[in-house]
Amino acid sequence: MAEGRSRGTAARTVADLVERWYEWRQGVKEISPTTLEGYRRQIDQRIIPALGRIPVRRLDVETLDGFYAELRRRGKADGQPLSASTVRAVHTVLSGSLRQAVAWGWIPHNPARLATPPSVQRSDVAPPPVEQVAGLLATALERNPRLGLFLRLAVVLGARRGELCALRWHHVDLDRGEVLLERGVVYVSRQPLIDKPTKTRSKRRLALDTSTVELLRAHRERSEQVARELGSTLPASAYVFSREPDGSRPLAPTLVSHQFAALARSLRVRCRLHDLRHLMVTYLISQGVDWRTAAGRAGHAGPHMTLGTYAHFQPAQDRAAAELLAALCDAPPKATR
Repeated sequence: MAEGRSRGTAARTVADLVERWYEWRQGVKEISPTTLEGYRRQIDQRIIPALGRIPVRRLDVETLDGFYAELRRRGKADGQPLSASTVRAVHTVLSGSLRQAVAWGWIPHNPARLATPPSVQRSDVAPPPVEQVAGLLATALERNPRLGLFLRLAVVLGARRGELCALRWHHVDLDRGEVLLERGVVYVSRQPLIDKPTKTRSKRRLALDTSTVELLRAHRERSEQVARELGSTLPASAYVFSREPDGSRPLAPTLVSHQFAALARSLRVRCRLHDLRHLMVTYLISQGVDWRTAAGRAGHAGPHMTLGTYAHFQPAQDRAAAELLAALCDAPPKATR
C-alpha cells in the first residue's frame, strides 16, 4: 500500500509486463510495422528467455546492467557478441515497459532509467564517387532497364527504396515532369508487403529532369505493351515497379537491394542502395543548392538531419573556403586619414 501498487502485482513477472506492454503500445499510438516486428523479436529472443521469470518488482539496475553486458559478450544465438545498437533496442523495449509499469502501479520506480546500455558509435558513411555512380547507372540501364530506372530515380529524387517501390502511375505526372511521394512499402517477415505512409508521414511533390521523364515514359509504354500481350491492362493505380502484368503488386524492397548489391559487386563498386540517397543530398549541397531544397527532396523532418547526417565533408569546397579566407587576410588595408 505504501508503494501504491495494486493488489496482485507482486507475482507479475517481466514476461507478463513486456507482453502487456506490447499489446498496449499498439493501441495508444500508430507504430511502424517494422518497428513492431523489432520489438517482438527482442521480446521473444532475448528478454523473455533471460528475464521472463523474474518478478517485475525484483528487477533492479544491477540485473539490467549485467544483462546488457552479457548480451554484448555473447548475445547472438551462436554465442557471438551482440552489437551495441541491438542491445540498445532491447533497452528501448525494457525501458518503455518499465515506465508503463510505474504508471500502472506495478512498481514505484523505473530501474531502466539508471541502467547503462552500451553507447553506439556513429558510423562515418561516405557516398560513392560521382563518376562511379554514373558508370553504375549506365550499366544498370543497359543490363536491366527497370533496375536502371529505379536507381536513377533513387539519385534524382533522393527517395528511400520503399518510397520508390510504393510509387504508382497516378503519382507520376509525365506532362509536368513531377512525382508525388506519399507512400512507402515495407517488408515484415511472414506477412504480405505493406503499403503505408512515408517514414515521416509527409507528402512531397518533386520535379524531374527531361531525361528521367523520357525514361519513365518508355518504361510506361513497355509495361502497357506487356499487359496487352498477356490480356491485361495497366490501370492508373498500377505500381510503377512491379513483376505483375497489371502492376497490382509492388516490387519487394529486399529484391531491389539484392539486385543492386549484385550489380555493384560485378562492377567492384563499394556502394549500398541507400548510399545513393546520401549522394543526392551531399552533391546538391556541394553544388551550392540551398539546404532547405535538399532537405525537402530528401523528405527530412528538419534541416538538422540533412546537415548532420547526409551533408558529408567536401574537400573541394573546403579548399575554396580556404582561398576565400586567404583573400580576406591578404586584402590591402584601406588608407586612413
